[in-house]
Amino acid sequence: MKNFIAGLACLFVLTSSCLADMPNEKVLKSFQSTFATAKQVKWMEHEDYFDVSFVQADIRSNVRYDKEGNFMNCTRYYTEQQLPVNIACKLKSKYADKTVFGITEVTNPDDITYYVKMFDNKHWYCVKVNSSGQTEIVEKYRKA
Repeated sequence: MKNFIAGLACLFVLTSSCLADMPNEKVLKSFQSTFATAKQVKWMEHEDYFDVSFVQADIRSNVRYDKEGNFMNCTRYYTEQQLPVNIACKLKSKYADKTVFGITEVTNPDDITYYVKMFDNKHWYCVKVNSSGQTEIVEKYRKA
């Protein structure tokens, strides 16, 4: 009997912790209408917002919604092949001697910024690119 009660208590704790991070109906509707084919979906609830991480079209993403289901921001991680054509062309012309390692895309309601990790024989770089294609090296490290 004690084992049965202990088992029920564990089940209750596990169930309540899983449900605690589930979004409300408004948030869930906003997410599902935008990311209908998302896989590996994981929710985390915070005091004023929800974070959801998932994979869609082989791109790992994290999206933040306020409690009313309004989009706050999104961070996506992908390779050079998923970059918009205008950004890829700009990088190829300005940094032709460097190899793209990976991209972090940060989207806010009014702007998209790309952080492109690149390298050459001597250095690692992080190039910040805005949506109009303006670039700036924001980090540079010497390879070991």
